Amino acid sequence: MAATAAERAGTLRTALLLALALAACGAEPRGAAGPDQEADLQAALAQYEAAVAWLLGTDQADLQACWTEDRAAFARRLATCAGTACRVALLRERLAELQGWQSDSQRIAGLALPPPRRELLAILAPEGGAAPARQDEPPAQAREGVLVHAATRPEHMGLAVATAEGEHVIVFDDELGNQDAHHMLLDMPGVPVRVLGHLRVAADGIADFDTARCRRVYRLHAPPAPPEPAGDAS
Repeated sequence: MAATAAERAGTLRTALLLALALAACGAEPRGAAGPDQEADLQAALAQYEAAVAWLLGTDQADLQACWTEDRAAFARRLATCAGTACRVALLRERLAELQGWQSDSQRIAGLALPPPRRELLAILAPEGGAAPARQDEPPAQAREGVLVHAATRPEHMGLAVATAEGEHVIVFDDELGNQDAHHMLLDMPGVPVRVLGHLRVAADGIADFDTARCRRVYRLHAPPAPPEPAGDAS
């Protein structure tokens, strides 16, 4: 029987709370990186990503499309590696980001994952039945800061990430409650995050995330970095 939205949301919250408790744990990588080790990590990643897809809801087409977008961004990043050692390091990093979404029985022993710099917190689908992403969609942009509820500017109120350059709304007030992840994020004020999506600059010059596009939220376990130049963020 398919899990209900409430069951998936409860499982997701439990998994994320466990991830936060385990965030400081992790072993240093063992042994030299080689083709066999890389293949094992690739297989483990396929299993971990499949678990995330299930928790998002196999019947949630928009969320699944956003998760596919996130996976594709990582694949492009992995393809920039010049050798096995680089790929093994990135695969371990990615597995550590997704570890919190795995149940105890799904976690693979012996991966020697590093303490994660960031962990996947939420995938947000386009709000209000927005049109699917365009084929010529520009690369996602990233902003790092802390979660807040922006309320100072009438046209820019909602769940936002506050950075050194200002607040960038992730979900506007009139959209809050449309997705299970909204409630979880609202309950985490002040948590450091990295948000990936497509920024849209309003007439007043303020840039908010385009809520008609996918947004991915990662919890940071290190101080937020300065804003990045335009490019394929991941």
